[in-house]
Order: sequence, then C-alpha cells, then structure tokens
Amino acid sequence: MSESSLSQAEPGWRGWPWLSALGVALAILLWLGFGPAPAALVYDRGAIADGEWWRLLTAHFVHSDGGHALWDISALAIIGSLMETHGRCRMLAAAVLGLLAVDLGLWFGMPELARYCGLSGMLNGLFVVALADLWWTHRHPVFVLAGCGLVVKLLLEISAGQSLVVSTAWPSVPLMHLAGALGGLLLLWWRSLVVCLRWSRRLEHPA
Repeated sequence: MSESSLSQAEPGWRGWPWLSALGVALAILLWLGFGPAPAALVYDRGAIADGEWWRLLTAHFVHSDGGHALWDISALAIIGSLMETHGRCRMLAAAVLGLLAVDLGLWFGMPELARYCGLSGMLNGLFVVALADLWWTHRHPVFVLAGCGLVVKLLLEISAGQSLVVSTAWPSVPLMHLAGALGGLLLLWWRSLVVCLRWSRRLEHPA
C-alpha cells in the first residue's frame, strides 16, 4: 500500500471539509464578537500560569488586526479544505500537532514573550503535510520547489525577526512558524514509520 492510498477522499457529504469550516467559522465568530486580540482569549503567560488553560487553544483563533485575521482565516480555509478532502484524521492530527508545537515553543522556548495570538504557526504545519500529500499523489517537482520556498521563507523570517507575508499590529514571532512546521514534520515522520513497520511485518509474515 502506498502512502498516498492512506489518505483517500470520502464520498458524499462525509468528504465535505466540515472540520475546516468549523475552524474558519470559529475564527470569524471570535473576530466579529470580540474584535482584535481579546484580552481574555490571547496567549497570556501570566494568566496561563494562574490556571487559564483555555488560552492555549483560543489564542490560535484570535488575531491582532483585520489583515492578520483575513490572511490566517483565508489560509486555513484553503489549506485545511485541501487536506481534509483527502483525509480528515490526517488533517486533524496535523492541526493538533501544530498547535501543541507552538504552545510548547512559546512556553518553554520563549519565556520572555508575554502575549501571542494567531493561526500562522499551526498553518505552517498544515502546509508542510499538504505539500507532502501532493508530492506523494502527483510526484510533480512544483511541490518540491514549494517546500524549498517554505524553508527559505522560514529562514528569512527568523533572520529578519518578522513575517515576510503580512504585517500585523503585534510583532510576528517567526520561531513559532518554525515550531508549527516542525509539528507537521513530526506527523510525516510518524506516518512514514508506521508504513515502514507495516511493510516489514508483511515481509516477515507474508500471507
């Protein structure tokens, strides 16, 4: 079984990207209902230390300004839908790992950062997995070039200390873009390991 066959689109309504739509709807509702960077929902290190754990999730779905919200929500709609129609569990796993990687990166890697918000970190993880899926399915060099472009973008952002794509009211945190991408790479590594183990078992115990 090839890796591409592990992620097949589901027929009918089950193939509709409703999980991505829920994420997009949540981000839009939070923006419309609470506006930019609502104090009760952003990542706030002091508040989290006091027990406000929900911020580790809600911080990713609120944004510092309109441009920030528009870019992140649009990217989630496109990348999330692309992934979900070829495997909802895979898309959910990539999103969860991306969010966890960003939260861990913020808490343990950047203790000096007091506040953070936005989906961009997790989106980098989704993008990594989406590119890998497209490569496994189509084997077109454009996806390799896109992956190289992502690596260059991340390195330039980290070097410059700011996002190259969108300017936001809050200073961007390029290291969290990298953290999200590493979350996506972790999922790819795990899936590849599972496939290798399945093949080795078949070779050891042929039917």
